[in-house]
Amino acid sequence: MITTKLKNFGLVKLLIGLSVIAIPFVEMDQDAYANPSPAKVTVTATNLNVRESPGISGKVLGLVHKGDTFEVIRKKNNWDQIKLKNNQMGWISHAYTAPPKNEGATVNADFLNVRTGPGVSNPVIGKLDWGAKITVQAEQAGWAKIVSSSGIKGWVNESYLTKNAPVKLHTQAVSKPPTSKNTSDHNKKNPTPVTKSSQTAATKTTTQGPLNGKTIVLDPGHGGVDIGTTSIDGTHEKKLTLETAKAVEQKLKNAGAHVIMTRTNDTYISLPERSNISNQNGADAFISFHYNWIKDPTVHGVTDFYFQKSRDNELASHILEEVAKATKLENVGTRFNNLSVLRNNSQPSTLIELGFLSNKQDDSVVEGSAFNENVAQGIYLGLLNYFSKK
Repeated sequence: MITTKLKNFGLVKLLIGLSVIAIPFVEMDQDAYANPSPAKVTVTATNLNVRESPGISGKVLGLVHKGDTFEVIRKKNNWDQIKLKNNQMGWISHAYTAPPKNEGATVNADFLNVRTGPGVSNPVIGKLDWGAKITVQAEQAGWAKIVSSSGIKGWVNESYLTKNAPVKLHTQAVSKPPTSKNTSDHNKKNPTPVTKSSQTAATKTTTQGPLNGKTIVLDPGHGGVDIGTTSIDGTHEKKLTLETAKAVEQKLKNAGAHVIMTRTNDTYISLPERSNISNQNGADAFISFHYNWIKDPTVHGVTDFYFQKSRDNELASHILEEVAKATKLENVGTRFNNLSVLRNNSQPSTLIELGFLSNKQDDSVVEGSAFNENVAQGIYLGLLNYFSKK
C-alpha cells in the first residue's frame, strides 16, 4: 500500500513537472499570435480592404480609408486585427499602414473650421480659435486629422497650422459648428493662412477665391477622326470627354478661373498641339479628360497620371481624390505615365481616366445624367485644395 502511494506520488510529481515545462510553450504560441501591447496604426492606402480572416483569401467585410487610425487588437504574420466603429473585428494588411502621427501644432488663423473629413465638401462640426493647441494624428492631401486640447476631433486644412512639439490629448465632446453670420470659412475661401496682422488682405482674398484669375487648360481627349474607345452602349469616348470638359469649363468659369479648351467641338487636335496650348498660355493647371477600356469587364474605377512627379503629382492627387468622392467611382490611384500631353507639357498637368466604359457599373454611372456635374464638382474641389497650398 505504502509502495503504491509512493509510486502514485512520484507520478504526480512527474506530471506536475511536465506541465510546468509545457505551459511556457503554450504561452509563447499565444504571444506569437497576439499583440503584446496595445498599438495603433494609420491607413496609408487610399482604400484598404478589411477581411474576416488574416490573408487575401479572407472574406472582405468592408473598406477603411487613408488617414483612418485604429487600435491593433492582435497581429498575425503581416496582418493586423482592428476594431471597427460598429465593434466588428476585421483584419487589414500591415503593409498599408504606418504608426499614427502625434505631432503637436498651433492654429495660426483667427478661426479654423473642423470638418468630418479631408476636404471642403465635408460638413463643419466645430471651430478652433487663434492659438489653439492641437495634435496631428494623420495627414492626407493637405488636410490634417486632429484632436485639440479642448477635445475637438476632425479634419482641418493644414495650411493654417504651425507645427510644434507634441501636446497631450484630451477627449471632451466636439463643439458645435459656429453660428455667427460673421464667421467665414478659411478652409474654403482663403488661399493663404490668415494672421491677425493680415486680416484686411485676407478679406479681399476671400471675396475673390483661390481660382480667380487662374489659367486652367481643359483637354477633351480624342475628337474628329479619332473617336477613342466605345462604351458598352455604343457611345464614343470623344463625345463623352467633350461633354464632361464643357461641364467643368462652366464650373471653373463661375469660380473666376480663365478657362481654355483645347477643342470645343468634334475636331481632331494633335497631341503636340494640346500640350503647346498649355505651354503658350502658361497654364496654372492642365487637365486632359479620357475614359478607360479593357478586355476584362470586371475592372473598374477612376485613375489619373502624372509625368514629372515633383511638378504634377500634387495636382493629380488632389483632383483624383475629389473626383472619386464626387462620382462614387473607386479610386484606383495616381501613377506615373509617359504620355505625350504630359511629357511635352512644361506646366502642372494630369490626365484623368474617368471610369471603364468596358465595365457595366462604371458605364451606367458615366452615362448617367448627373455624372458630368459631379466630375465638375470634383475637379473644382480638387483645384481649390491644390491652389490653397500654393
